[in-house]
Amino acid sequence: MSAATGQDPQDTGLAPGLLDAPFAGGLHPGLLDVLAPLATAPEPGRDLVVLVDGLGADLLVQHRALTPTLRRLEGQTTRVRTVFPSTTATAMVSLHTGLPPLVHGVLGLTTRDPATRQAVHELTGAAGVDPRAWMPEPTLLQRSGRRAVQVGPRRHAGSHLSGMAYRGWEFQGHGREDRLEVTLRAVRRAGPDGLVHLHVDDVDHAGHHHGIDSVQWRDALMEVDALLGALLRRLPGGTRVHVTADHGMVDTSPERTIELGAPPHLEGLIAGVAGEPRALALFAEPRAGAMEELAAGLQDLLGERAVVMVRDQLLASALLGPVGTPISDRVTGRVPDVMVLARQNWTVDLLSHRPAGTKPLIGVHGSLTAAESWIPLVRAVS
Repeated sequence: MSAATGQDPQDTGLAPGLLDAPFAGGLHPGLLDVLAPLATAPEPGRDLVVLVDGLGADLLVQHRALTPTLRRLEGQTTRVRTVFPSTTATAMVSLHTGLPPLVHGVLGLTTRDPATRQAVHELTGAAGVDPRAWMPEPTLLQRSGRRAVQVGPRRHAGSHLSGMAYRGWEFQGHGREDRLEVTLRAVRRAGPDGLVHLHVDDVDHAGHHHGIDSVQWRDALMEVDALLGALLRRLPGGTRVHVTADHGMVDTSPERTIELGAPPHLEGLIAGVAGEPRALALFAEPRAGAMEELAAGLQDLLGERAVVMVRDQLLASALLGPVGTPISDRVTGRVPDVMVLARQNWTVDLLSHRPAGTKPLIGVHGSLTAAESWIPLVRAVS
């Protein structure tokens, strides 16, 4: 059992190989409890939250030999669940608001804007979309009087995701060469009772482009572990360090990718595409029976390679939030008519609805496998 969630890592719900929905049975994912107490009920002293993008709990266990710092902290490590979809934008907004996706409305890597019927990329945004209006729920730090500094890659400054998740934080940008020093300065800047959040994306990028079974991925993991070791040595004594992730990852291949444009009768039923290839959100043509026809056709096509759910099933599943969660007018039109959850290491997509130049990735995430859904939570003191 996970002490943070009360769920067994082997529980299956929707289908063999997929976990129970993260809010099923009155539970909620442990990710929501990482930042909330540090923002709303902090103890005296410093806190540093390090989010290692893409580092699933299973991946960490499998590569303990490469991580002497994290291996030394194994006794202070637990497993907690992330949200669904298991993807950065959804997880980061949930972490920083303490809210389920069905409330904050960031429903995947891309989320459909009902006003324009176009997909909004939740990391980089879209023309005319104000991130503060797109996700207006207050962040934990906006409800806190604690001084907080966000440390992240300089390219993240002013991003769509930052505008949603990091309201109430002071941003400090870094490059690969000065990440450690910028973090240490941020801790000093935040003060003796301050909170710092460090977003480390090396592991995620290496996995996407080279796969989790690659030299590049292992090198990235070792570099992150060395960074954590240096922080624990050089942080002011007594700093509480919390290391976690947003999601895990699995490797796929072109042979494990299903392109929905191949059966023309299915593409003709689709009015919009959002989400991502492991958690594909589809919107049906606005005519009677189109949603049900699309879902049935998809399940026939995909068979055991994916789980297909219509909107009512999705809302009743506790995937996006507790059953019965009120849905605001702002979010209602973002909930897909049909959700496709890839199983094993399959991906499902409709490239004709994606931006030109979209390239397939090797390391992918978004679905409900243990590898994608369980993340580590490490607690240490410098």
